[in-house]
Amino acid sequence: MTEGVVATDHGQPWLEDGRVQRALEWADHVRLWIENNLYGVVLHAPEPDHMAVVAFAVVFEHQASAMVLVKHGLLGSATALMRPAFEAFVRGLWLQWADEQELARFQKGHDTATPDKIIRMVVKRSGVERYGDLLDTWHQSEKTMHGYVHHGYQSLVRRSGTIDTSPQEVVDLLGFSTSIALHATLETLELAEKRVPVGEEVTRPLWVVERQLEVIAMLRAMGLIQVLGEAAPAPPTFASDVASEEAARTAAN
Repeated sequence: MTEGVVATDHGQPWLEDGRVQRALEWADHVRLWIENNLYGVVLHAPEPDHMAVVAFAVVFEHQASAMVLVKHGLLGSATALMRPAFEAFVRGLWLQWADEQELARFQKGHDTATPDKIIRMVVKRSGVERYGDLLDTWHQSEKTMHGYVHHGYQSLVRRSGTIDTSPQEVVDLLGFSTSIALHATLETLELAEKRVPVGEEVTRPLWVVERQLEVIAMLRAMGLIQVLGEAAPAPPTFASDVASEEAARTAAN
């Protein structure tokens, strides 16, 4: 029988790792950049586009929350935000391309479709091929993100004292959270360019380009993108079930 204690994520050694601290610094930098540059920007937009920006704002909130939770050692709660953040991002894309009937169902609280179907629909209707990269993210990470939310074995075993969470897993978590927030930023900026309020027709285009260049520079500096449009957010994955179970048996013995 395996012996254990009631475990929390407080005071975990990974929090002192230099790579984790650097990832936290970048996450905080991005959070502040978003607050200083996007909050308060006015869009002259129809309701679906306005709601899309609101969905992207949820992504920003999840990114800030995940950073704070990691700082306080609350890794279980931080990882649980990964799937909601990804789905809020996908929802923001969908709102821009949904038809009137789909929007009416959404407003009545009915389910729309799975992220897989939503992404395929957005790619087809928008003609934007880079959105297709999100399918790879979803297919490769659906099970992992589901496990984060519902705390399956891979999530719980890392809190049991049997297997330690590696610093790289925390760095990957923060990298995904920050990356998807920056991708949501790029989408918000595209809407800001399309939906210009009266009086900003001259200044808004240049402002958007300057902000876009700053976002791309941040993605490159963090190693999250090499060429514009090439990278999609890739959430962290747990080690394989087999490897984790082997480690658990070794530790138990």
